[in-house]
Amino acid sequence: MEMLVALALFAMIGLISSQMLYQTADLSLTMVGRSEYITDVHRAMSVLDRDIRQIVNRGIRDELGEFYDALTIDDARLLQFSRMGWLNPLDEERGTVQRVEYSIEDNTLTRRYWHVMDRNQESVAVKQIIMRGQELSFELLDSQGEVLSTYPEPLDVEELIPEIGDPLAGEDEEEPRPIAIRLNFVLPNVGEFNRMWMIPNMPTIPEVEVDQPEVPGTTSAVGR
Repeated sequence: MEMLVALALFAMIGLISSQMLYQTADLSLTMVGRSEYITDVHRAMSVLDRDIRQIVNRGIRDELGEFYDALTIDDARLLQFSRMGWLNPLDEERGTVQRVEYSIEDNTLTRRYWHVMDRNQESVAVKQIIMRGQELSFELLDSQGEVLSTYPEPLDVEELIPEIGDPLAGEDEEEPRPIAIRLNFVLPNVGEFNRMWMIPNMPTIPEVEVDQPEVPGTTSAVGR
């Protein structure tokens, strides 16, 4: 009987110990996974904060020659803007203004940028994986408190036709402009989050006029 009681006690102690060890290992794996998510989030917020704080009013032309505004958002999943302050420690042949694109695909936030502002068919984007999450989406908030998932809005044909009436009507009305960018996302087993950045007053990059040398028999020309 004493042997049976001792064996039963050792079996119970072994069962409890194994359950505690399993729970500790499971908790450790969960904490490691959450730590990786939090690290990704911190890195993504830092990169976004650095880019958005330096938004500049400089539109671009893409590979097909289409013009894009300084700040655009498409269906809450594609955010593009121009930013200044691009450091050039290697003294490469490029400017200090950078075109940045944030896209959301398969629960992954990706950052792309180009070495030139106005692209051609040979321009190649540099791709960076920023973070992974669920239900990722971008939103713009305008000066009238509206939430925009697309900006600028597609032109309406009726807006292109002059209205019959007072030609000065509506001239004093200020057009709503984006004032903030918000990122919404969900971290698995953690919860729902959002982060908002105020858009700075976008300075316009002045166009530089370069005087071309005059050639005898021709008029002077100005290049940009």
